[in-house]
Amino acid sequence: MSSFSVSLRKRGFTLIELLVVIAIIAILIGLLLPAVQKVREAAARSQCQNNLKQIVLGTINCGDTHQGNLPPGFGNYPVQSPSPYNGDGGFFFHLLPYIEQNNLYQASFEPTGQSASNQKGLPTYTGNGYSKNTGAASVPPLKIYACPSDPTLAQGNGNLTSYAFNGLIFMQFTYGYSRYPASIPDGTSQTIFFTEKEMQCQASKSAGWSGNYWPDTIDSAISLPHPIYGLGQEAIGLGNTYFMIQPTQQTCRWDWATTGHTGCILTAMGDGSVHITSQGTSMATWWYALTPNGGDILLSDW
Repeated sequence: MSSFSVSLRKRGFTLIELLVVIAIIAILIGLLLPAVQKVREAAARSQCQNNLKQIVLGTINCGDTHQGNLPPGFGNYPVQSPSPYNGDGGFFFHLLPYIEQNNLYQASFEPTGQSASNQKGLPTYTGNGYSKNTGAASVPPLKIYACPSDPTLAQGNGNLTSYAFNGLIFMQFTYGYSRYPASIPDGTSQTIFFTEKEMQCQASKSAGWSGNYWPDTIDSAISLPHPIYGLGQEAIGLGNTYFMIQPTQQTCRWDWATTGHTGCILTAMGDGSVHITSQGTSMATWWYALTPNGGDILLSDW
C-alpha cells in the first residue's frame, strides 16, 4: 500500500482524547444546570404570579357583583342568613364562579342541604358538596390554586391550595362581610389580600400534619384575627404573622405564610397588583401590609 493511501486513512480518537471530550461536556452541563434551574424557577414564579393575579381580580369582580360585599373566610355567601340557593363554604369555594370555575361550583349543589351546616336543610351550593359530588380527593388541585414552586404539590389533591387569604379582611360570615373598598381605609394598594401557603405544613401542637384545605375550612387563612376563630391572643402576635421561605417539614408552621420560591414570597394586593416581597422584609412591615385599617404606613423595606 502506498504511503499516500495510508495518509488518507481515518484516524480515530484515542482514549485520552475521548476522556477529555467527556470531561469538557460534563463541565458545560454543570455550568448550564444552574441557568436551567433559574429559568424553571422564573417560569414557575411567573405562573404563580398569574394565579394570584387572577384570584385577586376575581375577588374584586365578586365584590362588585354583590354590592361591594366580599366573600367571608368561611360561611354563608352572598346572603348572610340561611337562604335557598345560597353558598356555604370557605372563601376559595365562594370565588369559583369568578375565576371561570362556575361549572365546578354548580356541581357542588346539595338539593336538600344535608351537608350544609349553616343552611339548615335548604338547597345550597356547599363546599361539602364539592368534595362529595366531584370526588375531590381523587383529582389533582385546581391549576389556579396550585403554585408550581410549591414543594408539596405532589402530595396535594383537589381539596388543597397553595394560597391563603388575609383573615383580617375575609372573616367568618357571622361577623359580617368586608366591603370593597370601604373596609380597607389603609388603601387597597397597601394591603395584602392573598399570599402563598404550602399545601402541606406542620400543624400546631399535637395535631400532626396539616393540609391547606380550601372548600369549606379555615385552614387557608393567615393572620386570623382574635377571637373570630377561637384562637388565643398568642396566635396573633407579630411572630405569627410572618412568613417562611422554603421551610423544611420540621420548621414549617401551619399558621405562617410559606413559599417554595427562592428569596421572596408573592403577595396579591387589594388593587389587583402582585408584589414580590423580599426575604429581608421585617415583621413589622409584614404586619402593616396585612392590616386593612390600622392607619399604618409601610416601611422602606416593603
